Amino acid sequence: MSVGTFLSKRLLKRWSRRVFAAGGHALGAKRHNFRQGVRILTYHRIVADPRDPFAVSPEEFAQQMDSLARAGRVVNLVAALEEVGGRSEPPPRVVLTFDDGTYDFLTAAMPVLSRLGLPAIIYVNPSRVGALGFLGWHDLLDLARLGVQVGSHSLDHRSLGGLERSEIRRQLVESRRSLEDRLGREVSSLAYPYGTMRDFSDLVRAEVSSAGYRSACTSINGLNGAGSDLLALRRTKIEQGDLPIFPWILEGSLDGWAFFDRHLALLQNRYG
Repeated sequence: MSVGTFLSKRLLKRWSRRVFAAGGHALGAKRHNFRQGVRILTYHRIVADPRDPFAVSPEEFAQQMDSLARAGRVVNLVAALEEVGGRSEPPPRVVLTFDDGTYDFLTAAMPVLSRLGLPAIIYVNPSRVGALGFLGWHDLLDLARLGVQVGSHSLDHRSLGGLERSEIRRQLVESRRSLEDRLGREVSSLAYPYGTMRDFSDLVRAEVSSAGYRSACTSINGLNGAGSDLLALRRTKIEQGDLPIFPWILEGSLDGWAFFDRHLALLQNRYG
């Protein structure tokens, strides 16, 4: 793909998200409020990198976190899942998740989270820990001591949906065991690599449960309410340039994007 084609595709997706969110905002009677349920936000890199559509600049990230802190809706994943597992519909909640474990989490995201007292979970691949641009084991230990939950992103970020059962099991079991052995803490949550409908299945979910995980996050847009499948949790991805529509995203104006996630999965971009 040429640079021009790549940039055009990125801009098309950015404006498609903005137009879709604006439409959802208008149809939702301009709620200006959080919807009832647990919304799990997905971040990747917190760095100014115009080449990476999943890279949110530190300035935009800080503004987004400031608005969440003022709303007072952010809770840790454990507390949120207790409410999802209850009989009544959870009140409006937001959970912050960070995929891949890149080093900028420590330098750009953590100072903001600490300043505002916001909990978070970071999903990492043990095979990438300590590699160039990724957090090391001592970094993860320090973050865990500061209250950041660490989850598994599989062993080496391969799509679980296309693997043989024995390899799915290895990816899940060895990742969890490695993280628990090195960090001395229980690892009970997984984020499916890529997380589209192509990347997990009933077979994969059965292996996730067998490996001892109690929750698993997808990349399917939407809220999680009472009775939601804890092994197929929905998440809302925050991308570069989303600051103007961030309040609309929180009110659910992008939730309709789940139609594309579920029925037009081949159109989804999957960034490793």
